[in-house]
Order: sequence, then structure tokens, then C-alpha cells
Amino acid sequence: MEVIRRSLFNIVLVVMLAITLPSCLFVKAPQQTDDVQHVALSPQPQIEMSDELVRTRAGDLIALLPRGWVFLDTKGEASADIVSVAVNPEYTLSMVVSSITHGESTREMTDGEGMLGLARVAYQKHVRKSAGAVKLIGTYRTAELGPRRFGLYDVSMASGGLRTRAAVCTSTLGNHYEIALVPLTVSGKDVPDNATQEATFRSILATVQY
Repeated sequence: MEVIRRSLFNIVLVVMLAITLPSCLFVKAPQQTDDVQHVALSPQPQIEMSDELVRTRAGDLIALLPRGWVFLDTKGEASADIVSVAVNPEYTLSMVVSSITHGESTREMTDGEGMLGLARVAYQKHVRKSAGAVKLIGTYRTAELGPRRFGLYDVSMASGGLRTRAAVCTSTLGNHYEIALVPLTVSGKDVPDNATQEATFRSILATVQY
């Protein structure tokens, strides 16, 4: 089990460090020609959630874990940008909550495009950190749940691979965060189908408070 946990954590970091770690250079994303979609999110989770709370260090964002999920101990191993990593009982899905470092370019993008700009920032960091080995799946999207606003995007390896779903948001304290659902193959079990992954991702977002 310890080997599985270690392997799983390494895989999550490989996928997520590219999205969340700060970069000293920001290259503005090319102008997108695709229409931006607005996604309707349900205010209620579609799957059963637990009482286990994800809480940021500043306490300005919380979310619930799906029932049965557990946190991985990342102390001393993860970047300071990673708030928490949790996995389902089968070790086929991971929920990664990360902070997005402030910077002048990030401020310009969010001032100009709001959550859409923040989603572009997160994706471009992923592209740079992977040396262009990833691709955007579909288009950037926006979503609202009452006063809460999210920027959404999906990413996978350019050579083909599993889809990582990501949502970005800005707390009332002005801190930027990303919540991502990362499919995993470390256990050797089949990952849940797309419908189940989407329901899980939307259920997590339904519990986010900031």
C-alpha cells in the first residue's frame, strides 16, 4: 500500500506541478477563436459527499471530499502551491487543490478577462512546464453558482491520454485557486467513465465555498 501511495503521489505531482507551479515568465495566450462556453452547474452534488473538508491555509476556500475519499500526506514532499491531494478508494481519481501564484501578468489577465483569463493563465503554465507536451481539450468555459464564479478547462497530453478537469476561482481575499480532478492508472484498475468523472467534478464544485 505504501508503494501505491508513493507512486500515486508522484503521478499526481507530474500532472499538477505543470499547472500550478509559478513561472518567472508569462507568455500571453494567443487570441482564442473558439466561442467561450458558459456551463450550467447544479447547486447540489450529483454524488454522495462526505463531511471531510478541504481548507486552504488562509481559510478562504473550502470544499468537501466525495464520500470514501482520503487525503494523502504531502508534508515535506509537495510544492507549497499544493494545498491538498485526495484520492478515491480505488486510487483511480485524484482531487488536487492548488494555489495560483500572484503576478503582474496574472493580475492583467484576470482584470481583463476575469475567470476566463485566470483559466488561460493556468493552462499556459501547464504548457510551459511540460515544454508543450499538453493540449487543451475543447474550449475554455465559465460557470456560476450563485455568487461563485469559475473558469473551467480540460487538458491532456498532446500525444493522447486521460482528461484532467480543472476549475479556477478567486477568493474574497483575492487569492487564486485551482481545483482539479485527475484520473489515475497507478492501481491498474480502470478509471471511471467520463460521465462518472464529470458528475464527480461537478459535485466537488457544488461544495466549493469562497
